[in-house]
Amino acid sequence: MYTTEHGLPSNEILGLQVQPDKSILVLTGAGVAWFAEGRCIKSITDMGGQPLGRVYDMAIDAAGTTWLATLDWGIISLDGRRMDIGARVLQEPWNFAQDPSGHLWISFRYTGSEVLIGRYNPQNEQFTLINVAIGAEGGVKNHGTRHVRADERGWLWLSRRGVVVYDGQAWYPFSASLSDIDFSDTRLSYEDREGNIWIGLWGGGLIFCDPASIRRYTEADGLPDHEVRCLGEDHEGRMWIGTMDGMACMEEEQVRPVETGEIVSAMVVDGKGQVWSGGSAGKVYKWEGQTPQVIPVAEETHPGEISGLCEDGQGRIWVGTFRGRFGTPFNEWLIDEFRDLLQDQNGVFWIGFYGSIPALYCYEDGHLRPAEMAEAESIAYVNVLWKHQNTLWVGTAKGLFALDLALREMRHFTAEQFGLSANGILALTADPQGNIWMGTSGGGVLRYDGQTFQSIRLGPSALENMVEAVLCDRRGRLWFGTREGLVAYQPGHTPPCLVIREVMAGTRLAAPEAVSCPESTPEIRVHFQGISFRTGAGQMRYSHRLVGHDPTEQWSEFTAADAVAYNALPVGEYCFEVRAMDRDGLLSEVASVEIQVLPDAKTERIHALEKALRATDHVVHSKSWAMRQVMEQIVRVAETAMTVLVLGETGTGKGLLAQTIHETSTRRMRPFIQVNCGALPVGLVESELFGHEKGAFTGAASRQLGRFELADGGTLFLDEIGDLPLESQRVLLHILEENALTRVGGEQPVSVDVRVIAATNRDLRQAIQEGTFREDLFYRLSVFTLELPPLRQRQEDIPALAAHFAERYAQHLQRPVPTLAEGMVAHLQRYAWPGNVRELEHVIHRAVLLCKDGVMRVEDASLPSVALPAGEGERPPAERRTGDADEATPPAEVVDEKQQILEALQATHWRVYGVHGAAALLDMNPERLRSRMRHYGLRRPQKPGTGK
Repeated sequence: MYTTEHGLPSNEILGLQVQPDKSILVLTGAGVAWFAEGRCIKSITDMGGQPLGRVYDMAIDAAGTTWLATLDWGIISLDGRRMDIGARVLQEPWNFAQDPSGHLWISFRYTGSEVLIGRYNPQNEQFTLINVAIGAEGGVKNHGTRHVRADERGWLWLSRRGVVVYDGQAWYPFSASLSDIDFSDTRLSYEDREGNIWIGLWGGGLIFCDPASIRRYTEADGLPDHEVRCLGEDHEGRMWIGTMDGMACMEEEQVRPVETGEIVSAMVVDGKGQVWSGGSAGKVYKWEGQTPQVIPVAEETHPGEISGLCEDGQGRIWVGTFRGRFGTPFNEWLIDEFRDLLQDQNGVFWIGFYGSIPALYCYEDGHLRPAEMAEAESIAYVNVLWKHQNTLWVGTAKGLFALDLALREMRHFTAEQFGLSANGILALTADPQGNIWMGTSGGGVLRYDGQTFQSIRLGPSALENMVEAVLCDRRGRLWFGTREGLVAYQPGHTPPCLVIREVMAGTRLAAPEAVSCPESTPEIRVHFQGISFRTGAGQMRYSHRLVGHDPTEQWSEFTAADAVAYNALPVGEYCFEVRAMDRDGLLSEVASVEIQVLPDAKTERIHALEKALRATDHVVHSKSWAMRQVMEQIVRVAETAMTVLVLGETGTGKGLLAQTIHETSTRRMRPFIQVNCGALPVGLVESELFGHEKGAFTGAASRQLGRFELADGGTLFLDEIGDLPLESQRVLLHILEENALTRVGGEQPVSVDVRVIAATNRDLRQAIQEGTFREDLFYRLSVFTLELPPLRQRQEDIPALAAHFAERYAQHLQRPVPTLAEGMVAHLQRYAWPGNVRELEHVIHRAVLLCKDGVMRVEDASLPSVALPAGEGERPPAERRTGDADEATPPAEVVDEKQQILEALQATHWRVYGVHGAAALLDMNPERLRSRMRHYGLRRPQKPGTGK
């Protein structure tokens, strides 16, 4: 956190800019400052001895002058020159934008209905006020043009009751076409790396616009007609566009009409890259420049409107008409209305008709006959034929057919069975990645990657989604010919996000990371949602699997279903995984949730465990999901001999958790030995833990058993394991692996049968990186890890814990059990509890002592002002890290330390040492506790009549 103490002119921050030298410019309410390498390297707070005041923006013009937009000084340079803006109507400037020509554009605060923007020419130092003559604002007055920016093309974007754009030639309202959105309170605009436009409002939220992925060309852009029927690309990279009123050519992003007055109903690009077209006049055109070569079809055939063109293997162009007549080497009448024709790699011609059944024919060895596959007999209306990767794709009015030309096997895809957006397939092509793109009759565009169909809507209306032509050009760009113009489509590059919204498993769990339920749960239903700004909810596709349920662990096919249910899952551990695919085929990261189905008997045992320990252990005084998970894990691990690593912040009850594991294990009748590794005397760590022989060192007058041998057959709890010296870590690892130790000064190994539970509030992985903890020991200790959540993440437990501690200390003080006053629980739940449960215990102890009339009030709690951070609450375990403990201040620094120590001493009858002593209660080294007692002058009171 940087403030005025670190060099900021003011703590009011108005803006940030990254400078060319990588320093950060900070705009504040009292000047500007530059920060680099974590420190303030320069600041400006005055002009000529007068305060600079609020600075909204800074820019360096083409002449090298640095200008500031300020509240008190207007537009002023760093050398003290004011820009002469002349106009009285303008008030303070708000921000700058520089265009490619070097002009500096300036937005201002003013009152009026006009759209005004300032322009400064640094070459002649002239300022011009421009009135953007656009009628989108009506007579409504507001407070100026709030923001201006220049994009990569040099276009200007003004924010003022909507967004106004200048493309270098004219101003136009960007937001005019979005009549259903209220832009009246526009604050600023931003363009991301994919070309999406984001518009921020004053208090009204954020608007997302997608002008980049779909660019539509119509008559206004040069098309002869807005209904596009055919598309093709010639050898020079020019795109030819056949419409209902003639042909157009696009070159260098500019559209020009080349022939009008005739419907273009067929087009083919031959092997040389030459474009051929045919239309309603019954003529074939070979396009060479703007003037086509007209090739008439024999008049005696009366061809009518040309409906199809195809180049064969010999370079000949075949011509088909709607009347069923071919201008081909086999000049014969066909059975019905002809629609399309192509020749496969074997020289076989495939012909599609419209109206008869069957409608797919082949011409081979001089014979014209229906396709022989049984599936083809039902095809009645063929719209388009396309060959790709040895497969003939047939677009019909009743779905898509795929014919394997080698195996002569056919598949049929429909909206009902495969999720197509429409059954009418009007156009087909493939991109360089092998994806099949389809134009549909009202369903927009379909993309098929060989497994999943993805739909792309090109607009809100049905005509915008009638796609009769599809083209992927040599640069990989996609073009769609629709009833409402030509669409250039730009796929996105940002994959979607994915969240698991909820799991229904007997009860509703919102966004869980793990779920446990008894085997009697009839159904487990998982709801998920993919999130993409460009892809609508209906266009998102999902694939999922339940690891541990199906031995193959295969992913399901992608479908639009955003939920899945599993019925009567057997006892076991599962992991549900799901992934989302957006309309462009981009995959999200896998989202998962652990699912544990428990035997009902085990569930009952958890309840019995809680009941048995309820009076003595605050770990089980819990309604939180996180602590329920901990209790279930205790049941699972208690019966084993596994080593357990307990993680958690100071005061969360790690020692009590270790004792709970011991008392519910088969070792409960054997010793439970607790060792604070951080409190062991330096130089005697190994002697204390592993024992020593007589004469092993000076003062070793006799053999002494270490903690391991004392805990033989039982449990050894190593608290603060992160403080154990490295050499002792090596010996500990050897004991854990060999189940044997050698006493200090001894030679013979001694077998031990000890279950080790270790605990720490440190980040052991960080300690491994720092070289203070052995990596091999970490993996040996963390065979089974339990993580205790901090109290701030289990607020629902605070009322029960407070009542529990109130009862305990009321009995200790021989007082009636007090009640919690109205507002007391909310007061406790608003506090961050850096000292966790232990701190809550001390606060309640104090409140019991101070409360009056048997009611604990807010003033009795005496909590410091450490509020719960926004968004804190119960979180799943994976969101909690032991590193969070670094953010927690020890309770002795939050609550009055002297009072806290005094209360602990009174509660333990002034006993300092031992498991039940004040040092253990405070989680403090006993010697440090004695030092703090001397510091505060705390002494055990004299017994009456003894003088002691």
